[in-house]
Amino acid sequence: MKPSPSPNPGRFLAVLRLGIRAKLLVTILLLTIIPMGFLGWQAFSEQKRVIGEEVTRSHQELSNLLAHGIHEHLEATRRLMSAITDLELIKTLNPVAAEDFLHSLLKNYPIFKLVYLVDTGRRIMVTTDPRVTLPADWSFTNVVKRSYQGSLSEVFKTPEGNPFMTLESIIKSPDKGVIGVLVAEVDLLYIRDLLKNALKRSKSQGLVLDETGTIIAQSSPEVKTFHIVGAELQDSDVTTVRDIDGERYLITAVSLKKFDFYQAPNWTIVLQIPEKQAFQAAFELRQRVLSLLIATAMVSLILAVLMANSFIGPLLNLIAGARFIGAGDFTREIQVTSHDEIGELTRTFEEMRTSLRTTREDLDRRINELDILYRVGKDISSILDFTQLQNSILEKVVKVVRAERGSLMLLDETEKTLSIGVAVGISEDIQREARVGLGEPVAGYVMEAQHPLFVEDVERDQAFLAIKKTNITRGTLMCVPLRAKDKMLGVLNVSRSEPNSFTERDFHLFQSLATQASIAIENARLYRYAVTDEMTRLYNHRYFQQRLDEELQRADRYDSKVSLILLDVDHFKKFNDTYGHQEGDRVLKTVSRLLEKSIREVDIPARYGGEEFVVICPEKDAEGSMVPAQRIRTAIESYDFRINGARVPLTVSLGVSCYPDQARNKFDLILFADTALYNSKEAGRNRATIYSPTMRTEDVLAKKAAKKKEQEKEGQ
Repeated sequence: MKPSPSPNPGRFLAVLRLGIRAKLLVTILLLTIIPMGFLGWQAFSEQKRVIGEEVTRSHQELSNLLAHGIHEHLEATRRLMSAITDLELIKTLNPVAAEDFLHSLLKNYPIFKLVYLVDTGRRIMVTTDPRVTLPADWSFTNVVKRSYQGSLSEVFKTPEGNPFMTLESIIKSPDKGVIGVLVAEVDLLYIRDLLKNALKRSKSQGLVLDETGTIIAQSSPEVKTFHIVGAELQDSDVTTVRDIDGERYLITAVSLKKFDFYQAPNWTIVLQIPEKQAFQAAFELRQRVLSLLIATAMVSLILAVLMANSFIGPLLNLIAGARFIGAGDFTREIQVTSHDEIGELTRTFEEMRTSLRTTREDLDRRINELDILYRVGKDISSILDFTQLQNSILEKVVKVVRAERGSLMLLDETEKTLSIGVAVGISEDIQREARVGLGEPVAGYVMEAQHPLFVEDVERDQAFLAIKKTNITRGTLMCVPLRAKDKMLGVLNVSRSEPNSFTERDFHLFQSLATQASIAIENARLYRYAVTDEMTRLYNHRYFQQRLDEELQRADRYDSKVSLILLDVDHFKKFNDTYGHQEGDRVLKTVSRLLEKSIREVDIPARYGGEEFVVICPEKDAEGSMVPAQRIRTAIESYDFRINGARVPLTVSLGVSCYPDQARNKFDLILFADTALYNSKEAGRNRATIYSPTMRTEDVLAKKAAKKKEQEKEGQ
């Protein structure tokens, strides 16, 4: 007899491990999925019930509103017919007067398709349509009976499918009794408009059916219909779910008769909505419950596996951790579950994982910073427009470092002051008025020291408090000077209201961004010098001519308009003779700054020559350009310009012309603006004028020719 084979411990443990996994999986799934599935189904059923009740209630309310609206229109039409039959010109059956009146009636009341008068001999005496004839079965007696009973005719349809009905009102004479009938065909298209207005904020569809179930009106041509007659609704409303062309609908049908309206037709108002739309929220809830059940099952499975692994032992734990590291996942911590050699090996693996994760995170951050710097540099390096560049730089820097406030301040080399070019989170008043001298806190200090400043807590940093002693606002800030090729350009500032919310890594990235910004600003500044006037910093005459050509081409391409504002400083020669050319230059600089502040960002200001300035206003007509023109005139007139402490008044005269409304080419556009400017001068100065064809351009051309001749003579 052979001895029985001894049990294999490894195989036994493998079976046991599989058993633990299976038991944990089944137990956790049963404890989580079954209660959650039951509650989800209960919530779905309850929400579906509530939605069904709410849709029915909403349909019934809308039906009531529609019923009252339809009945009020019908009653108003009946009353109008009765009022017409009481008129003397109708009672006298005067054909001439009645015909004029009926045509006027159709003109003023579009609800009537046609109107005609019939006397007791079934003759049509007056009609708004000569083609109309009485039906063969038309009976005067039946008309009188219908008029007294208030019954309506059935609904007919025109060849185009528009519904209408016939209303008849008898004409009575005090001495002769009934002498005729006023007949009108009433357009029922208003019912469709009532349906559309009532359902414009709803996903429901609407129908109005006559007593035979024929459609009178529907909210849209795509509405699917079902057949129902007025007899089905005599006792109560119909609220049901029906299948229409393979799609299930929630339907509410209401009869006008239920409202006890006097002489109401036996029409039916049907409101319906596809079941999938009505119960969309419930179906979405069901889908979310199913998704949650699937997610729960997955979490349960993971939990069961983790628990089983904890039972198996530290070796299995080490293997699992090693597999995660091998797959490149350094976020999974390897727990040390024993104190033997395997535990020591596990601890070594954990130290290696931590080191690898730190190295990888640092590498990812460096790659991310390089990517940010590359993308920011690429975006801003292609911008040469100075204003657009400033906005782009600040927008990207604030976004990258997640700042709440920021400003880009530029250095005025002449006055040695910093002023805000663009800002985020700072009021416009502060932006306009803020001017900081070199050495003044905080930007002036950073500019003069040429050293970046990082303050983690402005209320506790003693070095910062020594720089700025007043107006301390809680938070943290970073401030970096902008330099390019040893040239001071300005300062870049960002801040947050929460202290210690910027890190050293943020500060290093901020400095790198400032370096790229400096290069882009210097490039744009050099380009701007090439296209701007050295004194006023406005665009020069050559750039103005170039941009005007481009804007005129764009206006032709997009069928838009371009306006031109030409302005001249009043009595400027006299001012120069009185106060000197240095003060005259200061006037030109002042006018330039006020001009820039008074126009849109898309407008193009330039120095036209001497004391003349020009503004290109894209996509604005002459009337629209008068708004910035008057704003410029008012700003200059009200400016407190002083010489030796005494206020010296400044005014300008302006002329406006528009392409293509007035001028058909660039030469005429400039000439017409100059002509309007000339008229402003002749009318007393300090005013803005739109060019008119009545103005004499010859005078302007003659004046310019004389001025040019005088300049040439002086040059000799």
